[in-house]
Amino acid sequence: MNEKADVREKDLRQLVEESFTGAAAALALKAHDCAAERWGEGFAEQTRAIDILLSQHAAPGVIAGAFLALLRQHGYIEASEIRSRFGETLAMLVEKVFAEEILRTDTEAHRKQDLRYFLRSISGDLRAALLRFALRLAELERLADRDDGGRRDMAQETLDLYVPLADRIGMGVLRTRLEDVCFRILRPTLYEELAQRLEPIRAEDEACLALLMQGAMRLLKQHGIVGAVHGRAKGLYSLGRKMCRLKCSLQEIMDRIGLRIIVSSVEECYTVLELLHTHFRPVPGTFDDYIGSPKQNGYQSLHTCVYPATDVSHKPVEFQIRTEAMHQEAEHGIAAHWLYKSEAEAKFHSERQLEWLHSLLSQRERAANHREFIECLRQQVFDNRPVFLDNQSMSLQTRPACTKKS
Repeated sequence: MNEKADVREKDLRQLVEESFTGAAAALALKAHDCAAERWGEGFAEQTRAIDILLSQHAAPGVIAGAFLALLRQHGYIEASEIRSRFGETLAMLVEKVFAEEILRTDTEAHRKQDLRYFLRSISGDLRAALLRFALRLAELERLADRDDGGRRDMAQETLDLYVPLADRIGMGVLRTRLEDVCFRILRPTLYEELAQRLEPIRAEDEACLALLMQGAMRLLKQHGIVGAVHGRAKGLYSLGRKMCRLKCSLQEIMDRIGLRIIVSSVEECYTVLELLHTHFRPVPGTFDDYIGSPKQNGYQSLHTCVYPATDVSHKPVEFQIRTEAMHQEAEHGIAAHWLYKSEAEAKFHSERQLEWLHSLLSQRERAANHREFIECLRQQVFDNRPVFLDNQSMSLQTRPACTKKS
């Protein structure tokens, strides 16, 4: 259930060996060995970004690029050596991300210049976007418990720019982790307050999830459907945003926990939906068909809230029903395209995303200033939904009036 944990349970080199085969594995291992040799002692402490990318099922070229970007950022290797040892393609990827730092804010001209460079670096290659997201997340999580003067600026920039971009490109897991670490850095007192409120009910949620997962699997087996059931818990940032937006308590959030049912075909998705609505009482107004009408970032799934058996839960539970390809797209987006999409499908999807990223360049040129561009980006991605941490006087003191689904 906890997909936020890094994958490091084995030696990193062993993980790379197990993740890839053939020439792809050889490239990633070559980059690993180069990085380990140059860095020497303490290398394992620098590889959080690689852990993140492996957990996202990133392609071997991206993993190799991450190893080399770490060396490039710290002056342990030059672009010319990457080019001669690893090829022009990988060298170009590393150059797009090695100077991963926050944008200058001293003047509007500097903001515009830096943002233009940032957008150009990712709009020509989605691998660069993925690498930037992972490097930024790794750095924020490293700084979360440190008194670093620049971490608040980095967190605010991430919330303004990286989070909507990650959402639009379909990087659901990375987006949630970015949101939560920004919340932790920007509003530590509020973050701890919400974490403490959640702690007493977390055990109840996990017990409820276990029972629901068992029940859902029995339902699938009874009707001859081969599938998987995953549990998920909403991130702290997402919980806080919904509490403030709907003026409700933590206990009243309908989708604090939820289940994802993963089946083999679109037809089976609708069959499972019918089974859920037959065996449990659906909550009116909570059904969304994102298979028939996908979100603009490519997200597809059926969503419904039902009242399960009273001995399991007295509150509604959200189910998301999707195929394995839809699940990979929702969780990992472009990172996992090499695993489950054909070359033609991956190219088509990438071209759509790159076209949108290219459009941001012209939108930035038309915007009067940086803030206007950020607001335009938010509107495109989040449909004018208020940003949770914008209101500095905000608190989690709420009225018991949560009756709507997000």
